[in-house]
Amino acid sequence: MRLEPARSLQPRLGERAVAVPADGPLAVRVLEGFRRRCPGAPSDRVAWACASDDPSMPEAVHRYLRLGFAQGARLARMRSHELVAPVCDLARSVSNECERTRQFARFSRMADGTLWGTFRPRADTLPLTAGWFAARMGGERFCLVDPVHRVAVMGEGRWGVVRLDEEGARALAGRDDLASEERYVRAMWRRFYDAVGLPGRGRESRGYDLRTHLMPKRLWDGLCELDPASLDAGDHVPERYRDDAAEEGRGTPGREEAPLPRGLPDGSL
Repeated sequence: MRLEPARSLQPRLGERAVAVPADGPLAVRVLEGFRRRCPGAPSDRVAWACASDDPSMPEAVHRYLRLGFAQGARLARMRSHELVAPVCDLARSVSNECERTRQFARFSRMADGTLWGTFRPRADTLPLTAGWFAARMGGERFCLVDPVHRVAVMGEGRWGVVRLDEEGARALAGRDDLASEERYVRAMWRRFYDAVGLPGRGRESRGYDLRTHLMPKRLWDGLCELDPASLDAGDHVPERYRDDAAEEGRGTPGREEAPLPRGLPDGSL
């Protein structure tokens, strides 16, 4: 018997596929039993590994758990075992993707005041990072959607993780009712990003490979600071920025040009 995700299953000759439905309470029982049986072993490693999209994940975690129930406390000292190393690699990969989620998820102010965003990670990272986003947002009403894994984090003081159906994930991910000031704020953020950027990061420069390593190109589409549309601030200048617009000499209140934030020079620092 082997475990494999349905999306990548290719039965061998003589094999028969059997669908196994998700069972949350049973999964909790298994994890709690694993913790009791294997004191000293990092049980969080299992939860992190289970968030991976790698097709090898179900079987790797299955074998790791069986090894733990068989070996007990000795598992904590078996770091180089052939059944332990794959789970460590999966957990490390998910941990890295969680860090990218925290770094590169972007929120926009919507017409109803909600801070809303979409993010498409290569692992089911939103449940693992939900508490961080909730603490970061404080009492703000926010929603972060992962349409790939069909999950959303929502909060306003209290927060929760919601699993979505395909239609619900598509509807949330396609939301575009931006607040009237959002275009202006994005333009300011784009101007700031360009101003503090270091030279040598362009496609033909030596720093390009390092930039794409630290800031993967697969995530660029969701970054307002790299979106060409952010160059257009629109016609609306929000009330709280109009004094800055006049002081910077970039126009009077209501003009189309997007001023820089107070104190930021026109160009690199």
